[in-house]
Amino acid sequence: MLNDLTPKIIESSEVIDEMISQYFANRLGVKDPKTINALGKDGKLTFNQKIELFCDIIPLSKIDKSKFKVFTKINNEILLMDQENSKDLDSLDSFTCYTPFLLNTYLESDDLISVKEKLHQSINLLIEDIKEITRLQINKPQVYYNKKVGIILPQ
Repeated sequence: MLNDLTPKIIESSEVIDEMISQYFANRLGVKDPKTINALGKDGKLTFNQKIELFCDIIPLSKIDKSKFKVFTKINNEILLMDQENSKDLDSLDSFTCYTPFLLNTYLESDDLISVKEKLHQSINLLIEDIKEITRLQINKPQVYYNKKVGIILPQ
């Protein structure tokens, strides 16, 4: 059941990575978002580093920061399993530490039968939530403060 989540998690990570890279490029006045990768160690800014920087720069609530943290950890677990050529992605062993957070955050009813189904649904909701939070934060207008005028929007 978790096997079908792997492509969705990887695809979502790529989409989120691209959105955040574009955001950083715009903030730094750079035309090519690929230039952002040069800011990292050894000329490579990783997905985890981008997420961490994004969460530090953007004023997010604690729960939203936790969602990003859990998403990156799940993404890392999936990538690690993929690198190890593990065919046992249906095992919940590597996801047990995220299960309480996911179930408490995303599932309101107990209609789903198994823990696997609950976890599957929670991860799907987390993915969509992370995409939406990223989209909303990136598209917010920047607010500047001027002592004479008060709060103004950039022109």
